[in-house]
Amino acid sequence: MEPVEEPVAEPVVEPVGTAEVQEQVRNRRALRHKRSSRVEVEPPVWFMGQVVSAMSTRIGAFTYLVGGVVDDCSSIGRYCSIAAGVRIGEADHPVDWLGTSPFQYDGTRFGWHPTAESYQVSAIDSGPSGSFWRDPVVIGNDVWIGAGAVVRRGVTIHDGAIVAAGAVVVGDVAPYTIVGGVPAKPIRRRFDDATIAELLELRWWRFTPQQLDGIAFHDPARALVQLRERVPSLEPYEADTTVLTG
Repeated sequence: MEPVEEPVAEPVVEPVGTAEVQEQVRNRRALRHKRSSRVEVEPPVWFMGQVVSAMSTRIGAFTYLVGGVVDDCSSIGRYCSIAAGVRIGEADHPVDWLGTSPFQYDGTRFGWHPTAESYQVSAIDSGPSGSFWRDPVVIGNDVWIGAGAVVRRGVTIHDGAIVAAGAVVVGDVAPYTIVGGVPAKPIRRRFDDATIAELLELRWWRFTPQQLDGIAFHDPARALVQLRERVPSLEPYEADTTVLTG
């Protein structure tokens, strides 16, 4: 007899002002949607200032965003801290085409005007170096992105990383690495190799603050000892996600 597959629960789509959303997502009204974006949140999430969402993304529990733009970003992990003015995954432009304007490949840009309605656009992958259109940004867990930082498309920021204020991130950021500058470059790692490896194995962000109560986060060496003892007995936190639409 073949096993019966359990149905997968669909995310709950809630209107903006429902009590359920207000309870799970703090300051929901600070989230502004462009182009009918779809934001799937794993509660609790806090929008502390105006955040503009342009495409679909998923935001993990215990993450807060002070403000900025989240354009093409497939996911933001748990326990992330996104400061004011951060711009994530905004569109690139071609640098080796004749022009830099999107009119060359995007018919919606000026196709609404009689002077451009019959223009035949080019495919975005038809330039000399292929497509300049990169994959969405992926942001791991326990990531801090400082004020005014820019994260370009195609970038993955791994667990535990820190992006300094004002940095422009053009390449992947390794786990537990601090980067800064324009373009962003590694400044230092937060911990040694052994500690980083253990943190990535323990994945403490799977659990709630209540489950982690008493862990000495201010003392990483001691916290690791405590996590080794406690994690095997903990059940990872799971919550029904809520879909926010404009």
